[in-house]
Amino acid sequence: PSQVSTFGTILNGSPKKEWRNVDLLTPIVEACGLSPSKDIGDDDCPSSVNGWKFVGFDTDVNAPALAEFRHRKYCMELRQHGESHRGNLATSCNTPSLTSLAYITVGTGVGVGLILNSLPVHGLLHPEGGHVAIRPLENDSFRGYSWGTEKSPYKGVGTVEGMTSSVALTERLAMLMEQENDSVSGVCGSSDEDGDEGNKTRENITTITAQTREILSTLPDTHVLWTHAANAIANLCVSLLLLNSVQSIVLGGGVMKRTVLFDMVREKVHELLNGYLDTVEELSSVEKLKGVIVGGSWSGNDHDGLGSGLAGAFALALDAYEKEKTDENNAIPLKMEQDYRPTPESDEENVKTSSEDRRIWDSERKWFSSGFWVGVVFSLGVSSLVSSVFGRATRR
Repeated sequence: PSQVSTFGTILNGSPKKEWRNVDLLTPIVEACGLSPSKDIGDDDCPSSVNGWKFVGFDTDVNAPALAEFRHRKYCMELRQHGESHRGNLATSCNTPSLTSLAYITVGTGVGVGLILNSLPVHGLLHPEGGHVAIRPLENDSFRGYSWGTEKSPYKGVGTVEGMTSSVALTERLAMLMEQENDSVSGVCGSSDEDGDEGNKTRENITTITAQTREILSTLPDTHVLWTHAANAIANLCVSLLLLNSVQSIVLGGGVMKRTVLFDMVREKVHELLNGYLDTVEELSSVEKLKGVIVGGSWSGNDHDGLGSGLAGAFALALDAYEKEKTDENNAIPLKMEQDYRPTPESDEENVKTSSEDRRIWDSERKWFSSGFWVGVVFSLGVSSLVSSVFGRATRR
């Protein structure tokens, strides 16, 4: 955002060459009739964030992180409220409020969105957690994906994205097939110009496409590829827990449709932590980690394919709308909790608040307001009485 001329465009550092410097924002806002007016100025920079009203823009991981955070915070507050009215005050008071969350997407690449102190992280740029270095499994001969040689940090060697993205997993599969003396032409297309098949190395496997990556869906859950994928994702989760102390890590993306990975990641996280954070109850066992490392709230067929990404887009749009309305009317913006909020199936029992609970809640608010004003009037009366008595005693 500080470099207005590039705001809304794909950065030049993207490993996807065809997408570099592509302006995503301008065509969308113009199609919606939100083009900046001529009196704004800055004609040399049509993508100025100040030039468009009602527009929100963030990364494809920060946006779903924001949606997941608000949804889960809302559910947590409902649970705490329900516990307090059922007499479980200790439970409701000892449960910390949600202030941090990480959203990890694992697909063609690996991205990380971060919410800290209830706000998305925006520093010099945005979080690029998919490119942090990891510790590969012992005797792993696969160094990283071929995409990383040009632009990626560490040249893609031993990074999360370099080891567990769908591109990396497909290239690893090609290497394994080569080591087993199988032809890799079905995975990587034709080989060198002399017609020889096989002999693909990390440096010259460059024809991995979306179509060839589909082969990953045919592999069994027991394939060794998923062990390496789980290790890389677990390394990233451990880094987030140690560095940012996030309360929740949400895993999404195409690779995470392989649901067996969730348990594999939790087990590896517990192993890598090596008991260091066992004093934190939520991290003390693999079973407890099921409440920390979770899937998306809008995944599966129950939500008609809404997905955390689209929910995040709605969250950004809502924030932009409320900001403009607040600026115009100087009014307090509405909370996202009051708007559309799909509930994950796993949370249904926890977030059901009875009409009786809500009646008690409203009643308490009324009694608090009444009690406050009664207290004010009573205090003024007592103060007047004391002043009168003191005045008489002084005159005597």
